[in-house]
Amino acid sequence: MDADALIDELGPHLSGALIATDFDGTLAPLVPDPEDSRPVAGSIQALTALTGRGARVAVITGRDARTVVRLGGLDAVPGLTVAGLYGLESWTGGAFHSPDEPEEIVALRERLPGLIAHGDELIWIEDKRLSLVVHGRKAADPAAALEPVREPVASLADELGLELHPGNGVLELRLPGYDKAAALRRLAGAGNADAVLFLGDDLGDVPAFEEIRRLRDGGRSAWGVAVTAGNVAEAAVAADAAVPTPADVVVLLQTIVGPS
Repeated sequence: MDADALIDELGPHLSGALIATDFDGTLAPLVPDPEDSRPVAGSIQALTALTGRGARVAVITGRDARTVVRLGGLDAVPGLTVAGLYGLESWTGGAFHSPDEPEEIVALRERLPGLIAHGDELIWIEDKRLSLVVHGRKAADPAAALEPVREPVASLADELGLELHPGNGVLELRLPGYDKAAALRRLAGAGNADAVLFLGDDLGDVPAFEEIRRLRDGGRSAWGVAVTAGNVAEAAVAADAAVPTPADVVVLLQTIVGPS
């Protein structure tokens, strides 16, 4: 399926559809420091136009929900839901829900810095409160910079009963049992959406693309679109269609909405 076919199929069925998207790499370009992440021009307007056509709009992200709302200005989109930390957190219309911090994460926060203290100075830790991420994106070769710490980080994750999830220039340690497939499934089921679209770019989005296929096998109209700027082949293969950049995501969403 190409993007034009998706537009033709989804456009007439926006009322009641679920439009769900990743944030970093999909609405916002990937940047070395996640605090610098901002959605590309037109993103908020495109999401708002979708809600105006009756669609339910959600952001499913590995970031914590409050940070994504703050960085993205997502509180400007009426009725938007943010499923943060792969569904551990939720934010809708200013109402925020998040579980208490478990002991495993407290122990991880205490011990993880010691594993990278003698590594490349460009490696650093992002603390999302309920997960921690070892970043290598500031290095010229992020994968090579992370390689010396990959095994000890994996061993610590295993010891604490956490999951290690590689991403584009990162290693994320998080609580087991949460991924974007489950978050998408809950959102699609909550509104009994007949049509579902998910957009993503990274390894963490692959489970959501696989969930799109399961929804389609179950009789739903469902599509997955990958953003290829991050060069994550697994995401492009798992999706139904692809666009090059976050700016192209905006164009796609605008085209689905159609003329105002």
